[in-house]
Amino acid sequence: MSKILFISAHAPTNEYPQAGQKIAFRNLEEYAKHGILDIVVIANQAEIIAAKDLREKFSDRIYTHPLFKLNKISACLTYFHIPFKFSTRRQIAVIKKLQELLKQNTYDIIHFEYSHAAVYLNFIKQQINSKHTKTVISIHDVVFQSYLRKAESNFILGIEVARIFHYEKNLYSTATQLWVLSQKDRDILTSLFSIPQEKILVKPPQLSKFIYQVKRHPEKIEKKSLLFWGAMNRPENEQAILTFVENCFSKLRQKDPEFKLYIVGSSPTNRVLTLKSDNIIVTGFVEDPTAFFEKAEIGIVPLLKGAGIKLKTLEMLEAGLPVISTTVGAEGVGFTGNKLLVNDNFDEWVNLISCPLQVILLLLFHANINY
Repeated sequence: MSKILFISAHAPTNEYPQAGQKIAFRNLEEYAKHGILDIVVIANQAEIIAAKDLREKFSDRIYTHPLFKLNKISACLTYFHIPFKFSTRRQIAVIKKLQELLKQNTYDIIHFEYSHAAVYLNFIKQQINSKHTKTVISIHDVVFQSYLRKAESNFILGIEVARIFHYEKNLYSTATQLWVLSQKDRDILTSLFSIPQEKILVKPPQLSKFIYQVKRHPEKIEKKSLLFWGAMNRPENEQAILTFVENCFSKLRQKDPEFKLYIVGSSPTNRVLTLKSDNIIVTGFVEDPTAFFEKAEIGIVPLLKGAGIKLKTLEMLEAGLPVISTTVGAEGVGFTGNKLLVNDNFDEWVNLISCPLQVILLLLFHANINY
């Protein structure tokens, strides 16, 4: 069996309500079928505490390193030459643990889950002698693309974007293999960073299990109801729903006060909670969201920031909802023959959503969109 060192910048787990951690856990389980694992996790304390499945399944070979605000700041100051997204994960305690593991073991594969876990790649290459060790980076998002969108109106952040571009280009060129979630991300790596296509493996994400239990029937569907689905403590999700309510939903309700919005997902921020009303339902964490997927008439993905494939879009489409999305929300989804309408003008969203559902379906049928 192969000997594998798995280094993750977040806790791989199905118990934390964000898609990335679930993807990481599935990658870990895949390796466990074929190899002996040592697992190093550098993550926020809340993730580590939540990751009961990780501890139960890999308790004897896991080394966790909790992150707190103070040690993140210290790392940024110590490794100022490294972009902040990456330097926060570079911790002295982790370096010592890696040194220890690399002295005791010869690894066939060293896997970095998330791009910022690969902040240790060059250090590890200096420590190992074997040229046969394969190094893999599982890229959940192209960090440069995500920060480029954040920096559109922020000059200082624009400087950081330039640093990230050069850092990512060198990092991805150094690894043996890169995993991405969509063809779109593979195209970015080949065009933007000149990474050879044969070095990149596309591994589409698995969807949540409950999606395959959703059974949508006309009698279950609540007319004029909309669904937004996602972890609500993520800044891009918070921004998306606040912008949608201000620029679209409030106008929809002026046209017809019967419209209803379900905001379903864990950890809603205070700003999201203030949206609560008879017509805006903020659920917080829901153990089984099946009922919301069965009764919502339309799914919405009004994302303006972020990068990478959007699992929320895939899941709503797979569940059978017609979905209206921004370009960002539709990235990497691919043409699936499903009901996806892409539009970046929220004024037009008002007209689209207020149409009878059969009109929306007709528009979707003729859109023939390929993203």
